[in-house]
Amino acid sequence: MIIKKRKICARSLSDFQATVSVSDDDESSGKLKMNMGTCYFPKDFDSNPESLGQDAHFICQERQTFGVADGVGGWAKKGIDSGIFARELMSNCLTSLRSLRLGRAVDLKKTLLKAHSKTAAIGSSTACVVSLIGDRLCYANVGDSGFMVFRGKRLVYRSPTQQNYFNCPFSLGKWVGEGKRPVSVFLGEFDVEQGDVVVAGSDGVFDNLFGSEIEEILQETEGRPWPQDLAWTIATVASMNSVGEEYDSPFAIAAESEGIEHVGGKIDDITVIVALIELDQP
Repeated sequence: MIIKKRKICARSLSDFQATVSVSDDDESSGKLKMNMGTCYFPKDFDSNPESLGQDAHFICQERQTFGVADGVGGWAKKGIDSGIFARELMSNCLTSLRSLRLGRAVDLKKTLLKAHSKTAAIGSSTACVVSLIGDRLCYANVGDSGFMVFRGKRLVYRSPTQQNYFNCPFSLGKWVGEGKRPVSVFLGEFDVEQGDVVVAGSDGVFDNLFGSEIEEILQETEGRPWPQDLAWTIATVASMNSVGEEYDSPFAIAAESEGIEHVGGKIDDITVIVALIELDQP
């Protein structure tokens, strides 16, 4: 796969993510750890450089946890920026993780629902929160943000999506006059090994990239990949595909299966989080 030159401007990561720095006495006591990096391209950055988009994410190295959320675009018709809800939700997740007592295990469902209960903004978003606990990748998911796991540069697992119908995913939210509605949080786990690569993101990634294309990117990566660089490469290819008028995208194929005509990629915010599974050496 050759990445053609295209002007892509990534906003400063500090605008979109909250990160807890790694301390010398990292709490992770398992044999494995995640080494994480991110990249985010708002879809309308070129036309509006001040835009934060509707995606949000966080990385918490100390708790070996990350999360990604995608604000539901339909709120724009009501003049509401759902990205504000998504950013507050992810910030509240991080605050909840930082408030855990030393040695206490991460409860992802509790973390996500607590963050949701404290989110005051009007709007809604998908959410996927993932944590490495021992040798298990545990996750809580609402909607169509998610992740893939690659082993030996081959896809071995993909988290399931939840949707009411095509292009209408489950979401967490707060509605005008209604407040918060009951939500269904999907919980899952997958056993990982040293050398596995976890690629997580919003639907802007997986609507524009097949697992086989990410496999190709990994196969062309020489030596030990650096998560930040790998996240940028994956986000760049997804961004190029999103504007490809002749690209037979995953979104286009899914739309066709529902009797909906869509040609090319799907222009959307694109968030990528890459986590390399490594030995947690003292």
